[in-house]
Amino acid sequence: MNSIDDLVFSLTPEMAGDLKRAIELGKFPDGRIVSKQQRELMLEATIVYDSLKLPEQERTGFIHRTKTASGIFNFVPDIIPSKDIDHD
Repeated sequence: MNSIDDLVFSLTPEMAGDLKRAIELGKFPDGRIVSKQQRELMLEATIVYDSLKLPEQERTGFIHRTKTASGIFNFVPDIIPSKDIDHD
């Protein structure tokens, strides 16, 4: 394969899932460590694959936002709790 495009077009959904798992875990299913360069290429391939093959709401990094009638995005609440907020 000579490019990210070649890689993306050869991926099956299962292969794309394996790439995502390798990125998350930092290693391949056989235990080999993912290098920094491999991680960067796999991230790029995953993002391109998702943009070509998946609906927007299923893509890596998707954040649901709604627009108001004026076309401005509504405020999306912080989904990551802050340590400054009391969580009961």
